[in-house]
Amino acid sequence: MTQPATRILSILILALGAGLAALWLKPDGSLRNTLWTPPEPVMPDLQFADPLPVSASKVDVGLFVATLERPLFSPNRRPPPPPPPPDKDDKAGEPDPFADIHLFGLYGGEGSPSGMLARIGGKVKRVSLDDKVGSWTLKRIEDREAVFDKNGEERKLRLVVAKPAQPPKPAPGAPRAPGAPGAAEKSADEPTMPTGSPAQRSEQLQKMIEQRQRSMRRR
Repeated sequence: MTQPATRILSILILALGAGLAALWLKPDGSLRNTLWTPPEPVMPDLQFADPLPVSASKVDVGLFVATLERPLFSPNRRPPPPPPPPDKDDKAGEPDPFADIHLFGLYGGEGSPSGMLARIGGKVKRVSLDDKVGSWTLKRIEDREAVFDKNGEERKLRLVVAKPAQPPKPAPGAPRAPGAPGAAEKSADEPTMPTGSPAQRSEQLQKMIEQRQRSMRRR
């Protein structure tokens, strides 16, 4: 039983192999259908195309305007309110940075950086050239003035030096208390103008501010 079945299967395999070879090979032994030839293009015939319906050229454009005025997805079928108009003066709410500024001194010279020392917003700060105070930029130092610029507009901050107060003159013949300051002596609380190089003047100004702050805390 086994040998006849094996022979039958072998014959079937050989027959199938010969059929496949006949499909893939030509009589001369070359492969079949190895080159693909593109088909001829078929041009559409627009003569029988469906034209646009007559009603398409008579669409009422007012329907689209009504749709915009009464939007479908709005609960009350009303368009959203227009945005509020922009403020005419956007700078009205900007605080003035020079309202509470107090200028202690100016520094600078030839070959050295220039700037000012001032109390801004309750803090003592050193402002150099091209630094900003609010929206104003420090551009230059002129004598006893700091010149600020904003969009072509200039604003000057002047350094005011307080004159030393003269002590009251004693009455004629009245004895002077020992250690009392004379008329030509300055009070210890009165500021004196710093001298020396720009760096020394800056350090002296800083020390004066620290001494004044300590004296105010003691009071």
